[in-house]
Amino acid sequence: MNPVEHVISTRQAEFERAFEAAKQSSTTFETKLNERLNATPEQKTTSVQTVTDAELNRAREVYEALINQADNTSTKVPNTTAETTATETKPTTESTNWNNYQIKPISAENEGKYSELIKTAATKYDVPEALIKRVIQVESNFNPSVVSSAGATGLMQLMYGSNRTDPATNIDSGTKQLAGYIKKYDGDLKLALAAYNAGPGNVSKYGGVPPFKETQNYLTKIIE
Repeated sequence: MNPVEHVISTRQAEFERAFEAAKQSSTTFETKLNERLNATPEQKTTSVQTVTDAELNRAREVYEALINQADNTSTKVPNTTAETTATETKPTTESTNWNNYQIKPISAENEGKYSELIKTAATKYDVPEALIKRVIQVESNFNPSVVSSAGATGLMQLMYGSNRTDPATNIDSGTKQLAGYIKKYDGDLKLALAAYNAGPGNVSKYGGVPPFKETQNYLTKIIE
């Protein structure tokens, strides 16, 4: 039984008891009325009607309380479906606006590629999916077989690790590395990306984004 039904059931029982008492008083009323008709003028100063009226008024009050209570309770009953949905809804990692930086979208032809692997890594390391996608596009244009002149390999162009051409391994390792830099630089995405491209040593050496043209261009390709 839900809260509204419980209140209605309880109040209805009270009303019925009060109304039953009012009905039972009819016999008393008839008796009192007969007594009043046969009473002396002095005795007629007491109104027999007010006895029954009081009981009926009580029944009416209980009834009105029943209606009001039901209305008030119904407005307080939470919409459990809506509240559950709101509670269970979590912020998406797809956001393209992150820590005051706007992440540029990937090209249409690359949409949907490795989406499950990207989503898994984004959730695991708390990195926006949009950022992982954009890094992959800039690094390899979603080609897992790309190897740079410096030896960087795979989708996210990793320099170290085994089986770097495997998309699952590459995305997981690359996202982990990127997440480490984001944490290292307290969420500063520009410094994290600079470290990913030029190495944290150069970021430390120059006290910020290194003055390398490649790194400068790298940042403008990923964020605004």
